[in-house]
Parts: sequence; C-alpha cells; structure tokens
Amino acid sequence: MRKKRKKIRIWKMSCLLLLSTVILLSAAGCGASKKEEENAVHLAVIIGAHANAPRANTSLIYDAVLDACGRSGSTISLIVNDGAPYASVADIPETKAGLSSEKCRSIAEERARQILELADQMLARTEESDLLSAAALAARHLQAEEGGRKELIILDSGLTTVLPLDFTETPLESIRTEQVLDVLEGQEAIPDLEGIQRVCFYNIGDVAQPQSRITEGDRRILTEIWNGIFTRAGAAEVEFKTDLPLSSCYAKEEVPEVSVMPVVERASALIWEEADLGELDAVTFGEESIAFLPDTDELVDRETAKEVLEGAARYMAEHPGFHAMLVGTTAKTGDPGSCVSLSQKRAEAVRDLLIEKGIDGTRLETAGTGYENPFYINDQKDGALDETSAARNRSVILLDASGEMAAQIREQSLLVRAE
Repeated sequence: MRKKRKKIRIWKMSCLLLLSTVILLSAAGCGASKKEEENAVHLAVIIGAHANAPRANTSLIYDAVLDACGRSGSTISLIVNDGAPYASVADIPETKAGLSSEKCRSIAEERARQILELADQMLARTEESDLLSAAALAARHLQAEEGGRKELIILDSGLTTVLPLDFTETPLESIRTEQVLDVLEGQEAIPDLEGIQRVCFYNIGDVAQPQSRITEGDRRILTEIWNGIFTRAGAAEVEFKTDLPLSSCYAKEEVPEVSVMPVVERASALIWEEADLGELDAVTFGEESIAFLPDTDELVDRETAKEVLEGAARYMAEHPGFHAMLVGTTAKTGDPGSCVSLSQKRAEAVRDLLIEKGIDGTRLETAGTGYENPFYINDQKDGALDETSAARNRSVILLDASGEMAAQIREQSLLVRAE
C-alpha cells in the first residue's frame, strides 16, 4: 500500500550511514606497492536490493569485478541501497609470485565468484531507497584509496524515496531537472565524486510491482536527473546502460517496503489493447488529444475527442468493475476559483462523451482541481506564464476511482461530483 506523504520537499541530508564491514578474501599480502597502487582498480558497486525493483543482476558486472580481482591492491566495495545504506569491502591481496597466467586467472575468477555470491546475498535492511546517500557512501570508500582507477557501478532503478530527493510525491514529468539540481547543490546534498573516473548506471527505470511501470518519458527525465547529479558531483564520465536482462523480483518477505512513485501515462502514447487501467496510476488526456476552446469547456472537435476516448470506453466496457475518476486541471493563470470551475466543467464534458459511448454514468466521478493538484507542472517562468508547460497542465486525467491518488484528489478538490 502506498504511504501518504506531505508535498515534495528537497532539503539537506541528515541521516547517518551504517559503517562498513571489511572482508578479507585472503591473508596473503601485507600492503600494496607503489606500482600496485597505480595498477589497482577500486570499484564501488551500489546494489538496489530492495522492493519495487527487479533482483539485482550481478552477472552484468562480472567483467569489471574480475578485472579488479586480477590486480593486486584493488578494492571492491559492495553497498546496498536502502533507507540507510550499508557496505562490505573486499581487499584484493597480492598473488604469489611465480604462478602461471592460467593459475592467476583461476584465482581471480574464484575471487570474483565469491564477491558476486556475497553481492547476491546482501539485501535491504531498512525501508525505502536512498540512492543519494548510497552514492555518498560509495564516494567516501573510493576516495579513501590511494592511486589506481576508481569507478562507481550502480545496479538500481534510480527511484529514490528519501529526502532530500524523494520521487514519490509527484509524477516525474512534473519535475524540472535543473531546478532539482540547483536545490540539491544549494543544500550541499550532491555527493563528491571528484577523482572518480567513471560512473556506470545499469537498469535505471526498471521496476517491479507494486511500483507501476514507468513511461519512457519518465525514464528520460530520471536519467537526466541522475546524469546531472553525477556530472555536478565531478565524475569524469557517466554512462547509462538500459534494455538489459532482468532477474526475478524480490519476494515480499525478503526485503522491507519501499514507497511507490506515481506514474502518469499520456493517452496519446498508450497502447490501449495492452493497457490495464487498474495498474496505471493515471492516464492524461492533454491538449494534443482532447482540446478545448480557450477558457471554455467547449470541445474543439467533439468527434475527434470521442475517437480518442475509444480505448478507455472499450476498457471500461470489458471491465465492468472498474470505476473512473476524471480530474480536470488547468494552467496557473487567472482567478483560482475560476480555474477550479473551468477544470470541473471540462472533466464533466469528457464524462459526457464516455456516457455517449455507453459507459454508465454511475461509474464516472469527476473532480475540478484547477492548478492545485499532484500533476501540476511548474508553468511560471520569469514572472510570466510558460506556455509550453502551461499546455501540459490543461488536461483531463483518468484515475482508478478506487486508488489512493483518487482518494487524495477527493480530499484536496473543491469540486467533486459522483453520481
């Protein structure tokens, strides 16, 4: 079940991180020489072993771990991303002199196998996901090492749910990347990655139930945010790898709960034949699909609007137990009361079209929110209306009437109509 939260805020981190546990794979070797320090590879691997994400596929990082395991003086830090990230560290000892290259590789492969086996056993201990803190912990481990190449590898969805960066409060499409980055930087919440040559992020945006599948637009925004964070943090190179093989999901009893992020699917991009409105958080009918004349509830093209609603009407006809809430939204301009009234009338206009298409009116609830709603995108720029963002705020949004988001709208909206 989704946790109710207050409005999204970004502020300074205050949580403490757990101390790391040191693992020695062998007693051989008492310290790295200067040459070994230069040839060493220091890896920090953040493992998203938490709820709402696929099981971390550690086989994706085998080559990187094997490379480090074959170099004396290297270190590998395994960090679990949860509400209070924790770490284990493997120091790679010196391999005995005189061994054949085949034997050295065999030793490195065994070390890599042990480390990945440990990684697979490390699971979240604390509720939620705090990737910012996990990255800060990884940075401290890497910067504590002298010389060598330093890399940060992340196996995670990127959907962090802990302040100062909490994605559960508002849809990703409502977030302005540069604004988020400026606030994080101003609050000194961006980790210090100076001296780290490379950040490689695997499976960003890949999720598991109960988190709804995110849209490709959301994945793009999520990638922009984390790329911006790591770039401002000072990483020399940032790379994202997606469309990769996914493992199974974590069982509910394996890991603590993680709050879910709302996902808004644009009707114009939705494949209705494959859609399950019971699993989607929201479907928005924007100006590109259902357009109204300016400042009115009169449709620009009624027949086109009816065609756009065909998928939703067909779904509701095939799923008689599904009840919908239609939420009208507006740009932030004019009198707030007038915006609420206009948004309510537009929601009712869409309701009327669905009734014309055979949907029982008792299954269609409407709400007028104006610009006070969880879907609002900041459409103010330099004291004036930003028309690009404002256009995205002029919409009618379809919700599952039995869902948590609909319940939130009922609590906040000034106008709600249910037959």
